[in-house]
Amino acid sequence: MVAGSVFFIVAATAAQDAPGPAAPAPAEPPFAPPLLDDQALQELREETLRDLEQYWKTEGPEEAAPNALELTLPQAVQTALRQNPQVLLTQSEVDIARAQAGQARAERYPQVGVQESYVYVEGAKSPLGGLGAFSSILGSGLEPSNTFRRDQLNIKQTLYAGGQIASAVRASRFLAESQEWQRQAQLNDLEYQTKQAYYDALLAHALIRVAQESVVTFERHLADTQQMFDVGLVSQFEVLRARTEVSARQSNWVAAKNAERLALVNFRRILAVPQDQPLRLASSIEIIPLKESLEDLLVEAEQARPELIALNKGISAAGQNVRAAKGRYLPQAAATAEYLNVDKGGMTQPDGWTLGLGAQWEVFTGGRRKHQVAEARARENSLINQRDDLTRLIELDVRQAYIQMQDALAKVMEERATVVFAREGLRLAQLRFQEGVGTQAEILDAELALTGAESSLIRAMRDYAVAHASMEKATGRSWFPEMPAENTQAGTGNTAGKPDTNTPLPPAPAESTPAAPNAQAPAPRQAP
Repeated sequence: MVAGSVFFIVAATAAQDAPGPAAPAPAEPPFAPPLLDDQALQELREETLRDLEQYWKTEGPEEAAPNALELTLPQAVQTALRQNPQVLLTQSEVDIARAQAGQARAERYPQVGVQESYVYVEGAKSPLGGLGAFSSILGSGLEPSNTFRRDQLNIKQTLYAGGQIASAVRASRFLAESQEWQRQAQLNDLEYQTKQAYYDALLAHALIRVAQESVVTFERHLADTQQMFDVGLVSQFEVLRARTEVSARQSNWVAAKNAERLALVNFRRILAVPQDQPLRLASSIEIIPLKESLEDLLVEAEQARPELIALNKGISAAGQNVRAAKGRYLPQAAATAEYLNVDKGGMTQPDGWTLGLGAQWEVFTGGRRKHQVAEARARENSLINQRDDLTRLIELDVRQAYIQMQDALAKVMEERATVVFAREGLRLAQLRFQEGVGTQAEILDAELALTGAESSLIRAMRDYAVAHASMEKATGRSWFPEMPAENTQAGTGNTAGKPDTNTPLPPAPAESTPAAPNAQAPAPRQAP
């Protein structure tokens, strides 16, 4: 009986350990990015983002300077596109390509040359010198001079070159158009850099205000704690702790001001303005919702990205180079006309026109033309492979920007709720402290939580704005495009955040003047 019990236990244990049929793996939840309709956007702006306007509009010493250059975001983009050295560099590259296209077209027209020379022939003799008296009877026109002048006019017109000239003209035109689209791509990148630098400067500016308010609040707590210590309600430890927190907040304030200085240095570099030029940023960070689906954005990017259009133009030029290389197998024909005037040349060198018509055909070149065609085809295939790789990179840019936008938007929504909770927590902590049931530590913790939540919300808004600008660049959109849309209905034009193109440009930077005195510190932050 005991043995049977043991066997039953072992068998049951083995049955439990035996591998059974594999359970199906849980299905991966589909990626569902947060949606932001018009109503949710309006609520976001009214409930939370409106309270952050004070951070974008802060007036500091630089902004209060009388010669400060006030810039909205569209004006900043226009200023960079007008003054940045990269713009001049790209325009030079376009001018070079257009000049090369003109050189290729010149081969279609007649080539005219003029030559004039003076010739001296030592010991020149008349061919009739042995005829004696007959030489004088026939005239002196047969007597050449030892010194004479030659005036020569040459005209050459290529009649047929196996299609090489026509292919070269088309190839140069495609290369010029490719260079123009490359310029547009660099302008789009400069526009993105300007937007990012503008948002970075706004972020640094807002974080200064957050740090400054934190310092004011902790200084107020220090004063309150000192008064309570004087009447014996708290210990000296609480005073020392409050002073430590004030020092830490002041250190954060200094770091925030240094971060703003660095952001403005980079922003001035992009704008190509003097580093001592005061700036006043008139725009704020806005939440612009994304209306298009990911599939529509991918299609738009494939049609409108200037880098891809430029590469397609280069492939077309490479195809024309293949045709030009094949044209070397065909004969060439040209017509020539020459007018010769020899002063004092005599009858032996008569004046007049000489017309000619000739053809040339290279029958065998040792395989040189074959390898030239192979080289041209290899270059064309190389560009085609580059296009395939660029298409995948463009898709990566769009998907990455799309994910970054959705991630930043989710953080904005989360941090918005955190700010609301933190403000309520600070209000309750201050109320408990005033009623004598709370401690100073509760207020400090609530204040730190609110400062961190506001800083995180501002950073999330900046991340969303930069991601939106990255999406515009990834899809080939531009606020101020120079090239028209090509083979696309989406185009490179309007976006959800595109400003008015008639926005006036800011005036030229004025000479620096002493900055205004420091603005007054903000009032202590009060919980709602």
